[in-house]
Amino acid sequence: MKMIYLRNEVEIPYTLVTDPPEAMTWSTYRLKKSHIKLLTKFDRQEAAEIRQEILDDILLTEETKQ
Repeated sequence: MKMIYLRNEVEIPYTLVTDPPEAMTWSTYRLKKSHIKLLTKFDRQEAAEIRQEILDDILLTEETKQ
């Protein structure tokens, strides 16, 4: 599933790569930064920062749902 993250008015497409694939919908699955795959090329440092921002945003959203 392709998703979009907005960073400074720029759309960054990404997807979640989990094993098994349906794990991304499980409430008990612990998502890691390595499960986030950016679909746009960035240098290593910037890609790591973006993946961390996306992970933090996902975790915050999940926390507020509970």
